[in-house]
Amino acid sequence: MSGIELRAWVYTAEQLGQALGCDDISAVYVPMRLAGEPLDEYADRVILLPPEFLGDCEERTEQELSELREAGFTRALAHTVGHIELLQRNGFEVCGGNRLNCTNSVTAGFLADCGLKDIILSPELTVKRINRIEKPVPAGFIAYGRLPLMLNRRCPIRDGKPCGKPNCGESVIDRKGKKLRVICSDNTVEILNSDVLMLNGRLSEFKADFAVLRFTTETDIEPIVKLYAQDIPTDEENVTRGLYYRGVK
Repeated sequence: MSGIELRAWVYTAEQLGQALGCDDISAVYVPMRLAGEPLDEYADRVILLPPEFLGDCEERTEQELSELREAGFTRALAHTVGHIELLQRNGFEVCGGNRLNCTNSVTAGFLADCGLKDIILSPELTVKRINRIEKPVPAGFIAYGRLPLMLNRRCPIRDGKPCGKPNCGESVIDRKGKKLRVICSDNTVEILNSDVLMLNGRLSEFKADFAVLRFTTETDIEPIVKLYAQDIPTDEENVTRGLYYRGVK
């Protein structure tokens, strides 16, 4: 047991139901499209995920945020600095996402001064650098999942607007012949790493407050949560430790 709090980041309603039913998960990052009345009783465990790109939907997003705040949801994630004021204006406690690129103590201090309640640190950091960062607010790291390689505005499968289907099953092939899954939201498309980041068995090496398990294509998340709750190491194929042990070259 590592003593690190576990959080889940979900994309589908099925993953969301499983995460909320798991006692080992303290909080769940939930796309706004999945939030609504059935989640009201879990509002204290939900961290809302607004669209990552606001250029064509900020007014609509703000209206939806206002309605969700009235429904009892209190926390939401800022993907960028531009999200912070929008979320605070609508009465949310703001959590910092990994796209804020927090890589050092100065940035962590700045984001805390901006009013953020916690921060997901950059996945480009090594374990040593994560452990050295001064953390004025709770800080965490992504510990599991297929990390996004790109965030696009156009879908490479349809060569057009995103279809909005988070798990359509489509992939693109890279120059080495590896399949990179494609996940669409309403106005952006993520292209995912072919290998899964797995840090089970190593959580105790991180000086952090929470670890994020990022579920994208999974249909059954319980086995993964159990591995991390007990910090059990496993030997898996097609997995990566990310940049945590080798850094950016």
